[in-house]
Amino acid sequence: MSLVEKCWMVTSKISVIALLMITGIYFGKFVCPYIKKKKGAAAVSIVYITIMLVLYMIPPQIDNFSAYLIGVIAAFLVMYAEDRRNIYQKIFLAITFFSIRWLAVAMAARLDDLVTKALVFRNMGAEKVWLQYGLYVGTRVLDIVLCIAFIAVAIGLINKAYIYKKDEMSVKEMVMLIIPSLVGVTGYGILQYYLMIYERDTGKNLIDTYGFYGALSFLHYLISIVAILVVIVMFQNWKEMQEEQRGQELVLNQISDMKKHIGEVEKLYRDIRSMRHDMGNHIQTLEHLVAHNNMDDATEYLEHLKNEWDEVSPEIKTGSPVIDVILMEKLREAKERQIRFLSDFHYPQNTKLNAFDLSVIMNNALNNCMENVSGDDPYISISSFRKNSIFMITIKNSFGGQLNFGDSDLPETTKSGREHGMGLNNIRRVARMYMGDISLEQGNEEVILSIMMQVE
Repeated sequence: MSLVEKCWMVTSKISVIALLMITGIYFGKFVCPYIKKKKGAAAVSIVYITIMLVLYMIPPQIDNFSAYLIGVIAAFLVMYAEDRRNIYQKIFLAITFFSIRWLAVAMAARLDDLVTKALVFRNMGAEKVWLQYGLYVGTRVLDIVLCIAFIAVAIGLINKAYIYKKDEMSVKEMVMLIIPSLVGVTGYGILQYYLMIYERDTGKNLIDTYGFYGALSFLHYLISIVAILVVIVMFQNWKEMQEEQRGQELVLNQISDMKKHIGEVEKLYRDIRSMRHDMGNHIQTLEHLVAHNNMDDATEYLEHLKNEWDEVSPEIKTGSPVIDVILMEKLREAKERQIRFLSDFHYPQNTKLNAFDLSVIMNNALNNCMENVSGDDPYISISSFRKNSIFMITIKNSFGGQLNFGDSDLPETTKSGREHGMGLNNIRRVARMYMGDISLEQGNEEVILSIMMQVE
């Protein structure tokens, strides 16, 4: 074997190894936003690259398609081992990358064929062996660059389009999302099969004989990648519509709660007015009992009046009857569950803060507290203060677990219902209506929710 032939062989191997390593790195970049720990994405890249290099180095025992399939399956198992949540999403990621890898490489190969024919094959001759080698090196570099470009663009667009990365994926959603990838890979397999059959039967290259076949192949690969992206965009738009619908349903539920609170406030006022109306009779009765020195009966009657007053007079007085009712409901619930409930909340008077908006905050925040409070001495406390135009609300509850914040400043929910994760987002939505925001912190077995609003 001559020196130039050895150089051709070494360059071919280096280009294949380089492409394997680069695609492995992009595999990790692709799955990184969906994995809980970043080191899991690095493990995906390392395992994929290692498996593919081992399969490439050993004597050929299996075809390329099966080898890459083994590499993707190994990477999927690493993803699942690192983070066992959302398994259907991980299947979608593995199949999508498998498809994109083949489609991107095939697109680059079609363009590389054109360049190779234009440069390398037109400079054939014994006296131009090193020129041919130099041109071959250039085409290998171009092929790698094109593959990287196609893979990087496809992965970047998919990750940008896939907004709800933390949402649990169902089987139906997975099937819908992987169909374009399966169609793309199947089409690739069929086109390659015809290439192989034609060359075996005729001894000629189908693309050399019918140039349009290469153009149609390239178009199929490009449309397949676009189809993957379009389906993901449509899926995310559908998810966004679902989120909006859930938000509307939640608002309707909160309006219903508000009506109930208003009804209870009206009932409270009716009871108070009734007591005031009867107060004259009560006073006359007490005067009569005292005048006739019936002190025991007077004391008993007075105790009865006191109990009636306690029933209609709220224990918590914030300055807003609606907020009083909300806090009283939570106080009663806390007493039933043996949870300490502490309130030092005061409604800011003479401000633009709407009681309905504040009720949205209170209901969502206190419902979250009631659902998650834990510990040996469970408690919930709420306080507020106002300084100039800034109104701050602090809500605390005991919590013995560990919140998972992931990449967000708000924790990932453990609920799986239709309204999961909507509580804190609705609190933030209302706070931002008043040029404010919220923060959530955990420490010393306590969770602290802080809400800031500008009320003037």
